Amino acid sequence: MNKNTLFGILNFSERTDVIHLGEQLGEKYNVVLIKKPHKTLVMLKVRESARNSLFYAGEALACECMVKLGDNKGFAASLGDDPEKVYAMAVIDAVLNSNLPEAAFIIKSLNEWESKIKEKRALESALIMSTKVNFNVMEEQ
Repeated sequence: MNKNTLFGILNFSERTDVIHLGEQLGEKYNVVLIKKPHKTLVMLKVRESARNSLFYAGEALACECMVKLGDNKGFAASLGDDPEKVYAMAVIDAVLNSNLPEAAFIIKSLNEWESKIKEKRALESALIMSTKVNFNVMEEQ
């Protein structure tokens, strides 16, 4: 699983699920905190559609953390201010980077969480599309 997919799932998963998994792994392994969870600002890069050019829309509050597990590091960053979740995400990343036996369980959990996220997005999309107005049809009347 690549990092974009991993953190996409972790960021949109239920907070309690991510923290619970991170706590379980943290209790089992000796996780060393390199950079404690802290607030930071990140620049938001946006693509302007007419010219297809990138520009910075402004800054957003984020939280980041780095941990070490053996010789491997784990890093996580997330928009908003949730140090507990970001710490858990960094622990999960460190365990995956270390190729420990729990990696298979983590991947299974992530796949389940991804399915829930997709279902939720599909429901939201269906709700939004149910309110869509077709202006072309209105003009023909």
